[in-house]
Amino acid sequence: MDMERSVACYRQWIADQEAGLAELEAASAKAAAGRATDAELRALVARCMQGYQDYVTGRRAVARDDGTAFVAPPWCTAFERSMLWLGGCRPSLAIRLLYNVSGEGLEEQVEEFVDGRGPLPRGSMGITPRQIVLINDLHRRALHQEDALSNRLATLHEDIADRPLLPIVRQRAAATAQLRAVGEGGGCDDREVGRLVVAGPGGVDAEVDAALSSYRAVLAQLVAEADDLRMATARALATEILTPRQAVEMLAAGKQLHLSVREWSRRTEGAGAQQQLNGPRAAVTANSTSSSACRNQ
Repeated sequence: MDMERSVACYRQWIADQEAGLAELEAASAKAAAGRATDAELRALVARCMQGYQDYVTGRRAVARDDGTAFVAPPWCTAFERSMLWLGGCRPSLAIRLLYNVSGEGLEEQVEEFVDGRGPLPRGSMGITPRQIVLINDLHRRALHQEDALSNRLATLHEDIADRPLLPIVRQRAAATAQLRAVGEGGGCDDREVGRLVVAGPGGVDAEVDAALSSYRAVLAQLVAEADDLRMATARALATEILTPRQAVEMLAAGKQLHLSVREWSRRTEGAGAQQQLNGPRAAVTANSTSSSACRNQ
């Protein structure tokens, strides 16, 4: 992975998030004052969704077949990394966020309404009964697909430890012990023993490299599928279920949450956790390449 391009891509993404938030908040204020048309709001929502898609496409081009860095990106703070799920937020978080933006306690009322056990929930965004049913259905589908990807990730973790690596570790230990015994009689030191264990195209390290390369490739595929699910969920909400004004409010809340978490964690954890982003080399990279780093190569 090209780390400089990855960092530049992320910096550009954050800059786009900040600019997008300002535009969304201005549009929301105009809409509240009756000075923004649905067509204008719809165009803004489309630009935001395209921005998400451009970032996803750009970071895939940078990462190629290595998904490890995006699962725990070194350019994020430890707190940000702790909140990630397969390289980003959980798709269902967008729906939870919508419930919270719509009104206090709305999520708890939705299940009762859908099951016919309660009245229509009342929220500040004016969500209709039909929208509630569609949102609830999307939420359930997103949770089901999240669980499926999480299970595949758990299986990948188990497989890499079970089949490729454990036998290799045991083989290496046995080979090392055998060569050390021979080396003691022939004058080989530990460095020479280690060299002999991994020597040749069929050496143990070659097998380890192959296993880890396979792991990275499968992990990259899982991250790509998680990105697709994030995009599909956000797009369904913003362009198929919500009105343009509702979509603007939801997207603004999402960007605000993302940027606030980043700012809070940076302030708490200090500059050390952001060395990749704030160092002189990163600054030069940001100035010279950030505008193009997220494009397909």
